[in-house]
Amino acid sequence: MPSLAAFAVSAGLFVYLATSDAGAGWLKVRSADWWAITTALHLPYFVILLFLVGGLVERLGFFWRGRAPEPAGRLPVEYPTVCVQLPMFNERAVARRTIEAACAMNWPADRFSVQVLDDSTDEDTRRLVEDVCARVRLSTGVNCRVLHRDDRQGYKAGALEEGRKATDAEFLVIFDADFVPPRDFLIRTVPHFYLADGEPDARLALVQAQWGHLNHDESFLTLAQSLWVDDHHTLQMSWRSAVWRFVNFTGTGGVWRASAIEAAGGWRAASLVEDCELSFRHLFAGYRTKFVKEIVVPAELPATYTAYKRQQKRWTQGWVQLQRMHLATLLFRFQCSWLRRIHLIYHMCISWQWPAWAIWITLLPFLIYTDHWFGSLGIAVGASLYLLPASLWVVVAATVASLETKHTYSGSITPSTFLRRLGRIVPHTVINAGMLPHQFSAFLEGLFGPLHSEFERTPKTASVTPTSSDSGPGERPRPVARRAETGKTTDGVKIHWPYALTEASYVVSQFAWAVLFAADGLILPAIGAGFLAACVVYVGSSTVTMQAKLATSSTEAH
Repeated sequence: MPSLAAFAVSAGLFVYLATSDAGAGWLKVRSADWWAITTALHLPYFVILLFLVGGLVERLGFFWRGRAPEPAGRLPVEYPTVCVQLPMFNERAVARRTIEAACAMNWPADRFSVQVLDDSTDEDTRRLVEDVCARVRLSTGVNCRVLHRDDRQGYKAGALEEGRKATDAEFLVIFDADFVPPRDFLIRTVPHFYLADGEPDARLALVQAQWGHLNHDESFLTLAQSLWVDDHHTLQMSWRSAVWRFVNFTGTGGVWRASAIEAAGGWRAASLVEDCELSFRHLFAGYRTKFVKEIVVPAELPATYTAYKRQQKRWTQGWVQLQRMHLATLLFRFQCSWLRRIHLIYHMCISWQWPAWAIWITLLPFLIYTDHWFGSLGIAVGASLYLLPASLWVVVAATVASLETKHTYSGSITPSTFLRRLGRIVPHTVINAGMLPHQFSAFLEGLFGPLHSEFERTPKTASVTPTSSDSGPGERPRPVARRAETGKTTDGVKIHWPYALTEASYVVSQFAWAVLFAADGLILPAIGAGFLAACVVYVGSSTVTMQAKLATSSTEAH
């Protein structure tokens, strides 16, 4: 796999430096040739700096546009028809929870239906879904139907497309199986598709709600993810929606205008991020999309490293596939201002940060050892250039996200709660550093692999569920522990050996550099290389440990 080549290069550079006197440097520091070569070798880092600047613009720009609540219109006298679609595949642990929550949403019964798009291959799960839907129909009168397919062609996109063709509802509402929509979700989202006088806003295709968390404080892993979600939704998506009138659908927690999906060509499965791919087709067709941070849908964050890595692989690989499909259109055919085009290119190509970081981390030890880095000009220069930008970015993002994510958590923000949320910087940094070789591998698979790839679902555990029984007046329902549906597990573990080998090569490479730096008295670079290797070891070992625990629990359940 191409990702192994990068670390093979690193190993070659290490062997060369360890067996030669190149550590003395090729050129005199500060000479004209030194400046030219050193600057050229820093190209990957300059790309990283561009991404960091773009991220800071979005997060600080939030205070200019995006912080104010998004106004809704007025519903017409006759409510529009709504169909809720619940795509799922072997979701035994969470199926009951999401079906019951979806059917409990407030909307006129004669204008409301629920499609459970169940592609499950596990017979126990299929029976569970059928039983839950039948019971809900009898107890609530909601038109809740199960659609089983003979094959999983198109995976999630295929199921959504088949469901779309089976309903004539004006609006389609989509929730993944790990989401628990609140009762007032439709009453609060659908009005955004209308103007103040009740007339339809025909060019608005999508209203995307904010992801909440059922288990944000469950572990080191979920703390890291909650910071990422708060930052991406509260700050980035709010700003993008307010300034550019475009956000991508996140695959769940959103309402689509059915006629807009039809006009854009329906769901397609060419990319693993079918939600984002559909969003960009709507952009090119002249539609707007909207994000509303004030509407929050609680969801379960991946509770295991196996689930998290599977999710991140799908997203990173899928975004690169999307670029292969639509980047040329965005660059040359889509009509918009040059400023908007620059932002949309940044938006679509954000996954390029992973190869930029991977190449830079591979190259940096070599530059340090040969004095072809700007740290040769002094410790202050090195610290300012290499540590300050990324540190500033993460502190600003975490601080603003912790202060401004006001609708996801119950209670007000106090100094102690702010500090606890800000402390998520630690797991966020460790896990992101540990995921680098995995994300780099996913990027390259998306770039060089086939477009129609296997859709590997993210396993869910249903470790918590929201309840309002212990919530005070006006408080958001609090998540509490809940036992998942019992029965056999359907979550087989698929080991991607090229990914595992890339991670192992990365760890060996960084530890080798740490030893070489330490032997030469370069303590700070040695600590940095050791830290990066340790982060990957932590994520990898946690993946194995948590999977072993799940296997043991499954055996005991039987």
